[in-house]
Amino acid sequence: MAKSSARPTERRRDRATVRVSARRAGETPYQITDYPMHYFAAIQRQNLLNFSRVLRDAGLSVPMWRALAALHQKDGQTIGEIARLAVLDRSSLGRLLDEMAKDGLVEREPLADDRRALVIRLSAAGRGKFEAALPLAQRHYRSVLSGVSPEEFETLMRVLRRIKANTRMMADVADLDGVP
Repeated sequence: MAKSSARPTERRRDRATVRVSARRAGETPYQITDYPMHYFAAIQRQNLLNFSRVLRDAGLSVPMWRALAALHQKDGQTIGEIARLAVLDRSSLGRLLDEMAKDGLVEREPLADDRRALVIRLSAAGRGKFEAALPLAQRHYRSVLSGVSPEEFETLMRVLRRIKANTRMMADVADLDGVP
């Protein structure tokens, strides 16, 4: 892409002129930062970087933490159930759980009524790993939510649940296969 020969001040003035012209015409110029999804993406990206650094001390990755946390919340789940709760891609989760089983963090057993499906359970080592990392995760979450009052937190969670439900209702059923 060719660089503009205009100076920074002139470029800012040109962008401002475009916005004013668009407003006069009754349309608002598109700015990515005017939409919540931009902030969701920016927050998630930075949080992954920050949380990865925190979990490194516990010998965990963020996906491993999410899988352990999902199993701690409800032990004995299928891969699909863990994927939905942990918000992880089903195929990546399958490979991750294979590694975690080799490391002795989870145990896999066939479902009694469907030998093709597996139930995943936390092992004693997995439970210990989760419990050792929990204070690190809680400290991280407290830092992320610093300055947010309990009332604001409740409102935030209510709005996020509504947006999540809206996005799920927009999806084609085929899109939801294996998606949390």
